[in-house]
Amino acid sequence: MLVKKRIKIFTLLMLMIFVISSGFGCKWNPFKKDPASYDKVTLEYWGVWDTPGQLKALMADYNTSHPTIKVKYKNFRYDEYERKLLEAWADDRGPDIFAIPSTWLKSYQHRIEPMPKTHKIPVYELQGSIKEELVIVLKSFKGLSPQDVKNQYVTVVYEDVILDGKVYALPYYLDTLATFYNIDLLTQAGIPEPMDDFFDLVEQVPKLTKATDSNRIIQSAVALGGTDNIPRFFDIFSSIMLQNGVKADGKRFKPMEDKESATRLVQAFNFYTDFARPGKASYSWNAEAEDALEMFAGGRLAYMFGYSYHADQLRDRNLQFDWDIKNFPQTRGASGTKYYADYWVNVVSKKSDSVDAAWNFIQSTAAADKVNIYLKANKRPTALRSLIDKQLNDYELATFASQVLTADNWYNGYNISLAEKFTAEIIDGLVSGELIMDKEATPINLFVNKINQTYVPPNN
Repeated sequence: MLVKKRIKIFTLLMLMIFVISSGFGCKWNPFKKDPASYDKVTLEYWGVWDTPGQLKALMADYNTSHPTIKVKYKNFRYDEYERKLLEAWADDRGPDIFAIPSTWLKSYQHRIEPMPKTHKIPVYELQGSIKEELVIVLKSFKGLSPQDVKNQYVTVVYEDVILDGKVYALPYYLDTLATFYNIDLLTQAGIPEPMDDFFDLVEQVPKLTKATDSNRIIQSAVALGGTDNIPRFFDIFSSIMLQNGVKADGKRFKPMEDKESATRLVQAFNFYTDFARPGKASYSWNAEAEDALEMFAGGRLAYMFGYSYHADQLRDRNLQFDWDIKNFPQTRGASGTKYYADYWVNVVSKKSDSVDAAWNFIQSTAAADKVNIYLKANKRPTALRSLIDKQLNDYELATFASQVLTADNWYNGYNISLAEKFTAEIIDGLVSGELIMDKEATPINLFVNKINQTYVPPNN
């Protein structure tokens, strides 16, 4: 009897071992999941300025915890990018994720999918009560709400990426317009400190600008007053408008309906264009001048306005003079500061078959603990409130990071390219004399009417 009983027990044990170690046992075990049981997803990610190398570390970090999701990144030239996107969508293909300037967001709203309230994604997770194992589990994640974005990101991001009460995009960084100055030129001119505001600048121009009798610029105080030969002239002029209290409400540009706003807009155009008008005390620029970045790099321009990537370009050139960066000049006596924001955001295409995976990638990699990988590797200023203090201790980023809290955009329409074109036409017309600032401020009325053309929503 005892022998039979032992045989029974042995048989039962062997049966249990067989069941647990069989396919049936694997399906029953809650701590293990066959990776092949989840569909693998490959996300196409398109952009412009970031190279695959600049995103490599960020994507590799994401892939370590998301074994079923692969991200393939491709970057294009800026001048071909929008055409490539439109051609791809016309053929029912294209990227799942793509980066666009924040100023394109409204015009692209009908082409992109907002962040879902929740999404489910297979991820690696440590599980097991006796022995911990790394297994794949399907987890539910909560998307960011508009209030989350407001709490985590600086104000301009919240104002830009929230459309119709939904989150349509997230950035990795946020750049701001700053002042680049040539210390050697200032010293030679007997100027001990760089300008703090535009009043300082006007006073310094005669000491810094050198021109021939025929008004050819040999050395310039500042790159202002022009368009084609000043990188990001639109942003610079927009900054001046912002500081003068000129801004559209997002639906219509209407400064001429208020006398004070109209006067401020006229003043902004006059102030900017005076730097390119011979005979004016602030004359320091013209259409024949060399490109501002090249002129600064050559040591013949005292002040230039630019972004952190301009700083990278200049450092790469190993300039043979002493230069530095400081905050963009403010209006003297103004309460508070106003800086200009420039940044790209990541969005998800409506045509994507993997919206949950695409948004999980964006949300995960844009979070403070992950995006810091990208920011450190590429020396970009942060858009997240929680990372600002840390960047203030980084000499190369401190100036730009110090401006992000009060950074803003001027333009809120649907066609930034057309708005830039119209602005350039008015500036060039005023400088050449083809347009005259008469009592009726005719050029300004023309400018307002043209800008308002770009506030009409596109036909979807």
